[in-house]
Amino acid sequence: MEKIFLQKGFEIAHVLKADAVLFCAESKKELKNAMDMNLYSNLNPIAVVVDKKLTNVCERAIFLVTEIPDLYEKIRISVAGALNEGFIKSDDLVVFIDNTGTESDNAIISIRATPLIDDGIYSILAHTDGIEPLVIHAALRITTQLGKKGREGKPVGTTFIIGDSGDVLRHSTQITYNPFESSYVDLKDKGVISMIKEYSRLDGAFVISGKGKIVAASRYLESGKDDIKLPQGLGARHMSAAWISKITNAIAIVLSESDNMIRIFSNGAMILELDPEEMG
Repeated sequence: MEKIFLQKGFEIAHVLKADAVLFCAESKKELKNAMDMNLYSNLNPIAVVVDKKLTNVCERAIFLVTEIPDLYEKIRISVAGALNEGFIKSDDLVVFIDNTGTESDNAIISIRATPLIDDGIYSILAHTDGIEPLVIHAALRITTQLGKKGREGKPVGTTFIIGDSGDVLRHSTQITYNPFESSYVDLKDKGVISMIKEYSRLDGAFVISGKGKIVAASRYLESGKDDIKLPQGLGARHMSAAWISKITNAIAIVLSESDNMIRIFSNGAMILELDPEEMG
């Protein structure tokens, strides 16, 4: 069934005259099956794999550091990876083939590639460990909304520290009461944006687990300067976020109140800068 489905995907891409084809593979056998198909050489497809060893089997492969259960999230991140690796160009028509799940989950989908198709998640994933991609997506979605709309129409600054929450708590202190203590609020929950807006009034950072549980708000982060290099003009909020990303396995997402930019830190360095107004 998998071979037939993949063959049909290749045929559809050929008929659509797609600029690129991405297909998911979980083993050498699946890659070999794809390579043996008649249209393989004509399409020169790109494999999407979660086993890094498989990147040595074919010339063009996208490595995802974790399995992504949500299909459309998987497509966006895979296409972003292909853009990042230079396999495809902006506005290319891409056919994505996923036949690695159950039969009912198989999909052949066409999509246009855009530079911000994953809002930077592919770039961030390379620097994370133990953080679910959908949590990063939720944090960026909320940060983007705050950046565009602010709080009651006024600019707002806030910080999300995501992952390694136990260690983050050890390197931070509670400024005032923690509204999320003993709660089960998840960053991915619908309606959570209103809670984030309300509690962004409090000084300090939000602490989020790698699975998305909001552990705390209003945390004062331990800070230092050793080997921390920030772009000129960034202040204490960014310094403490960079520092906590250096001494823990967390990443930090910071929305600046002054220039309204989103900046992401990992291992003590800024790895991505995004403008909310340019994001979907």
